[in-house]
Amino acid sequence: MSEDAPKAPSQEVKEAGRGVIYIALAKMYFMVAGAVIEFRLPAILSRAVFGAYAVVASTVSPINNVLIVGSIQAVSRFTAQTPEKARAIQRAGFRMHLYIGIPVALLFIAMAPVLAWAFHDMSKTGPLMLAGLIVLGYSFYAVFVGTANGRREFHKQAALDVSFATLRAGLILGLTIAGLGLYGAISGWVIAVGCILVLASIVIGLPKFKDVPSEDVQPLKPLMTFFAGVAVYLIVMNLVMFADQLLLKRMSAEWFREHASRFAHIADWTAAKAADEQVGYYRAVQNLARLSYQAIIAATFVIFPLVSRSTFANDSATTHRYIHTTVRYSIIFAMAIAVVFAANPLPMLDIPYASDYAYFGAPALAVLAMGNVAFAVFAIAGTILNGAGYTRDAIITAGVTLTIAVVGNAIAIPQFEPGRDVLLACAIASSSAMLVGALLGGWFMHKRLGAFMPLTSALRVTIAGAAAIGLGQLIHFKTPLMTLVEGTIVGLSFLLALIIMGELNKRDLNKVLSVVRSKRGGS
Repeated sequence: MSEDAPKAPSQEVKEAGRGVIYIALAKMYFMVAGAVIEFRLPAILSRAVFGAYAVVASTVSPINNVLIVGSIQAVSRFTAQTPEKARAIQRAGFRMHLYIGIPVALLFIAMAPVLAWAFHDMSKTGPLMLAGLIVLGYSFYAVFVGTANGRREFHKQAALDVSFATLRAGLILGLTIAGLGLYGAISGWVIAVGCILVLASIVIGLPKFKDVPSEDVQPLKPLMTFFAGVAVYLIVMNLVMFADQLLLKRMSAEWFREHASRFAHIADWTAAKAADEQVGYYRAVQNLARLSYQAIIAATFVIFPLVSRSTFANDSATTHRYIHTTVRYSIIFAMAIAVVFAANPLPMLDIPYASDYAYFGAPALAVLAMGNVAFAVFAIAGTILNGAGYTRDAIITAGVTLTIAVVGNAIAIPQFEPGRDVLLACAIASSSAMLVGALLGGWFMHKRLGAFMPLTSALRVTIAGAAAIGLGQLIHFKTPLMTLVEGTIVGLSFLLALIIMGELNKRDLNKVLSVVRSKRGGS
């Protein structure tokens, strides 16, 4: 059988299963490497400098994520539909970023002073300009990943993820330990992007740019049209993730400016630094709360090319099966992680962070952990809608979610002084928006594709989650090791409750085992 020949459904399902494992393991490693950065930086940097890093990262990340995911999905979609034209599509992806990636990076660099002004902190101008190089590198790197994803070379995609995670963590931490502070952290990120571009060109390969027959040239317009539609959705979706943090930075700076006389006795104090500290505390909360969402990112990368192909072939039965399986397992996995943090947020925060991070962030973590379960469903729904060609519905869902998040945070933040209460207010406003987004995305998916998570499954997961959180609040261990043991008990009790209620059974176990066996057989 040739590499691009159609495959039997059973073979494609096994291949998808192997893909989930490859990418899940890679994303888990990426998540751990990212956690090492986020957990170690507060110990290396001051509260204000860590908060400054959070502001820069939260400003550049929405742009990065749009270019990465949009490029991957655009290249993957067309490659999955016509695998024999993979290199032509890859070539078109590179050409696309002569018109998108490079101009966006240059615009971001040019806008750095304006963004710094919006934060009431002109010291952010230089770091933001440097971060523009990350935008440039990510644009072209994503084309390599999209090619691997569309050709279902998930092992290569996973290898690149692991390599980049290692480079990024090592360089960011290494340069900050060397005493280079905020500029060191951003420079490490930039260098890591440059290194992974070189590695990706070796692992995935480069298309031929010369002497290509005219019939092998992929038209640029379809690729750019799809990217443009998906990009609108991704911009809005990523702003949902970072709007609370950016609003907290601006509004906290305004509050500290108004009350500057109360802090005049503190040496080297500025409103900008004080606001950065608030962002640093909230960033710590987000780092743990988002683990439930990050844990299911692998599913979005695998489900996208599969749904693209099944809807392209008008195979509704296969599409329904993909949707039911992906949404159900994703929400179970995400909830199993979230209940651990929601049950006892203060001791869980106290393990990776200093005690002041835990004190200020614990109430917010309890709320935001559950909000990110809803965000995971929202992200899965958006990915499936985009993969099936219903980009407008995905954009509407994201737009409504962002509006609620921005308005909610803009109303809530000024009501409280900086500290525990304002962080909790941010978490409540953002989590409420995420819940609306999950419900609206599910409604659109059911309307367009006729499938979503069964209501009985959603109820069982909710009941099991509440029971696990209740159990966790009855258990109180004092040492970090025993806190981890407690977290394990809470997570396992959630899964046990699902087994008792019949939501998880031997059939689910057999599915997992069949995927593992197929992986071993194909290794």
